[in-house]
Amino acid sequence: GLGAGISPGWEPLAAELAQVMAGPMAPLQVRWAKKSKRKKLPKMADKTKEQRDVNSGPKERVFDRYMLHGETSFEMARVIKKHIHGLTSDGRHNTRRKKDLTRYTGYRVTRAAGLTHDTQREDVDRRGFVTPLTQMQHEAHLPRSPVERRFRFPHTLHYKVYWGPPSVMDEPNEYEGSMVGCQVAARLEDLPLTQQQKERLVDIVGPSRVDEETGVLVLEADFFTERNHNAAILGDMIEQLLREVSSVGEVAEPEPAASAAGPARGAKKGAAARRSAATS
Repeated sequence: GLGAGISPGWEPLAAELAQVMAGPMAPLQVRWAKKSKRKKLPKMADKTKEQRDVNSGPKERVFDRYMLHGETSFEMARVIKKHIHGLTSDGRHNTRRKKDLTRYTGYRVTRAAGLTHDTQREDVDRRGFVTPLTQMQHEAHLPRSPVERRFRFPHTLHYKVYWGPPSVMDEPNEYEGSMVGCQVAARLEDLPLTQQQKERLVDIVGPSRVDEETGVLVLEADFFTERNHNAAILGDMIEQLLREVSSVGEVAEPEPAASAAGPARGAKKGAAARRSAATS
């Protein structure tokens, strides 16, 4: 052992060293055990048919749900409110993403540099200020489901849809016209307006948008990159037009005219009172 070949003076030290090596320092005398290799993942061919069917296939896209009918404004507002609630709340409802934090950090930098328009030292009182877009949103009466109708009179909505292979272009059929623009057509006879109000409506939209033979009114909207937004603002335009022309022809009720006998009778009483005062 360790005591063989050691001088008598070193025997106590050798015994203490043997005790230390038998204690916590014992693992240092051998090589570390090799780590086991990481288990290999199962190959695609080893999976069952049910597992392959579940894991494969394209993921559901958002706009696949609205192929037959567009997303209603009520659903849009619900999604926006849910997202804003996740950004502004704390705790388990907090759903701030990395790009949200990046956007907020950039906003704080620009605000510190004085490049934003929301400074707290602004002297202009903007309470009660409403933008035209917000005003149209407040005045609009949008349907809450595809079953409800926004307008009671007969009308048709026309739009184009790209039908072809997938493309990275925003408008693959640009030469055929816009794929997101919308047109609405209605007959003037079907509108709940008087003849004078219909003439005023034609004056506002212009005679080029009304067919003289059939009396069909056509309006078009191609302002946004989404078809649903163009259809929504088209409905707001029609609603605002009907609201504006409905006031044409309304005559205020005339005030009741004073009878002719009333002032004359009052004048006679005044003259008699003056004569009696002069004689007395």
